[in-house]
Amino acid sequence: MRTPPPVPEPATTGPVAGVDDVVDAKAALRARLRAARRDRSPARRAAESAAAVEHLWAWLGPRVAAATADGTAPVVATVLPMATEPDTGVLRTRLLAAGARVLVPVIEPERRLSWAPWHPEAATARAANAPVDEPVGERLGTDALAAAAAVVMPALAVAEDGMRLGQGGGYYDRFLAELPQAVPTVALVFEDELLPAGAIPAEPTDRPVDGVVTAAGLRWV
Repeated sequence: MRTPPPVPEPATTGPVAGVDDVVDAKAALRARLRAARRDRSPARRAAESAAAVEHLWAWLGPRVAAATADGTAPVVATVLPMATEPDTGVLRTRLLAAGARVLVPVIEPERRLSWAPWHPEAATARAANAPVDEPVGERLGTDALAAAAAVVMPALAVAEDGMRLGQGGGYYDRFLAELPQAVPTVALVFEDELLPAGAIPAEPTDRPVDGVVTAAGLRWV
């Protein structure tokens, strides 16, 4: 697997011109994608999630093994997903079994993320601003991921040019702006959420990812 490319500067243009047009187009795209996720059966979600994790692990597993061979516990960030998102349970379990330290996001004020260690016995609480669970206790800043083996993040869709469409809060765009470019970033989505280049309208603050993984495979963009 080639080394992921550096994260480019945020895009300033998209398939629609004005800022209001971009915002409206993104809102319409989000609505369509959310509806499709609600219609996806639990069995299909589970099968696609499992296949995507296998593709991701073929790349990430050796990275984790190489780090642990040196006596260090590599850091990998992932998520505790919403009910309709790709499942990360198998990924998190594998990471811990391989000796990695798993961090998951915590929603903070001012649309910021902090990070919390995760393990199966960790106490969790419902996030105040999103339908997700968050570990209770220690909070870490972005610097905890400065040398991470990977950041595996959620998205509603990713285009083949790397542009990511999130839920609209801007949390990950702010995080990516602070994350060192050497840290590989991979979005986990369903196969029909990998869109053609240019299909996701972009605002100046939007940040792309290095790769996208689906049930069809891992692709660097």
